[in-house]
Amino acid sequence: MASKPIFRVFVNYIISSKKRVKKTKGIIDTFALTDDIDEIKKDKELITRICYINKRKPENVIIEITNVEVENQYGETTDRF
Repeated sequence: MASKPIFRVFVNYIISSKKRVKKTKGIIDTFALTDDIDEIKKDKELITRICYINKRKPENVIIEITNVEVENQYGETTDRF
């Protein structure tokens, strides 16, 4: 079984509506399977989670990730398939 590292990350973001001028800033504390900041910024699961927290649909908003802090490695996960 191949194991993957799990990292705790803090992501600062700005979510804005495509239809209105309203912008919302926020921070999400989550886990990622990589410590590469560019990959974290493009992660579809992270973007979906930000939309869920803000009760928005991904197709109706623009999400700008302003800062990513990788705190630490919190262990490893295993592929069971």
